[in-house]
Amino acid sequence: MLNSSFWRRLSLTAVFVSSLIASDGAQSQDAAPSQSDTGPPSEQLFRCVQTEDHVIVYCGRSEVLRYNIVAPKAPEGIDPKYQRSGYIHPIYSPTGRMVSGDFAADHPHQHGLFATWTDTRFRGKKVDFWNQLKQLGVVLHDRVIAVGDEGESTEFSVAVRHYAIDDQGLREAILDDVWTVSVTGVSGVDVSADDQKRPRYAIQFSTEQTNITEHPLTINQYHYGGIGFRGNNDWYSAPSAKALAAFVKQPQADAPPLELTRHRFLTSEGHDRRLGNHSRPEWTTLFGIVDQTQGQNHIAGVKVTPSPLNEQYPDPVRLHPTKPYFSISPCVVGAFDIGPGQTYRARYEFEVFDGTPLLDEAVVEDGFSR
Repeated sequence: MLNSSFWRRLSLTAVFVSSLIASDGAQSQDAAPSQSDTGPPSEQLFRCVQTEDHVIVYCGRSEVLRYNIVAPKAPEGIDPKYQRSGYIHPIYSPTGRMVSGDFAADHPHQHGLFATWTDTRFRGKKVDFWNQLKQLGVVLHDRVIAVGDEGESTEFSVAVRHYAIDDQGLREAILDDVWTVSVTGVSGVDVSADDQKRPRYAIQFSTEQTNITEHPLTINQYHYGGIGFRGNNDWYSAPSAKALAAFVKQPQADAPPLELTRHRFLTSEGHDRRLGNHSRPEWTTLFGIVDQTQGQNHIAGVKVTPSPLNEQYPDPVRLHPTKPYFSISPCVVGAFDIGPGQTYRARYEFEVFDGTPLLDEAVVEDGFSR
């Protein structure tokens, strides 16, 4: 159980699950169908549906998330080399607002919720699974293992493979990576004016990466890589990046207004991106404006909590200085090997919510809450 001032006012209702969310207004243009402003009723059941192209999780008739079996087509203006399968996008809040992003113009290799290492060596050569345009490595869907039944929670298991790419463009599978993804609903007290209870989605995500070769894969010490999450594409703009670049260089400066930056980070230690980068918090949130109607902002976001069973718990995080993305990066603290036949395991919960996270009075975020 977490013991943080961020959650002090709440009783915990599930393992790794607790949230303090402030309610706000209207419906997003990026919304999934069949949602309401208060989220799906608690009696609605979760179910998985497998199609030729996707595994889709629904709550009632409302889409929660989509795993991509087949590579989505890159938007116009984006190099098709950035197309790939084997990641989760879109992800929606309980009121249907999209919190994940894909093919962002600034970093089109960041795909929703994805798993890739950046700086690695295999048989004496550099392999970069993260930066697709380099054509040194790639992660792709391999197979669907199981799809769960309808119920108060549901889950599916899939496998992706991490491939090295040689000078001739030939691929060699190095890691067989089994994902188990379970989804359920969580309710908690909302300290908004009307004191409602607002639902949230809890996505349990585990990765088991087995080296299927006869040679070790070395994950080098590096400032990002591991499990990545890209926020809503609308959370980035050139003016936002410019303002945030100035902010992170000025230790005493207040954070730019949310209306300009469109998104913010917050960690269990009360830090934004400025001090939160490469820290080891118990949890990290990324949230932003998902629609704006009649002068009122609607906020939604995601909170990630690592399992205490992870080898590097609490896992280091990379919070980008100007962009709405983070990675959970054990490689920040040092290099390690995944030897032949060995399996690297990690588990995280991604809690998807509507509203603005509220800070306990005892916690002050860098330049944000004064």
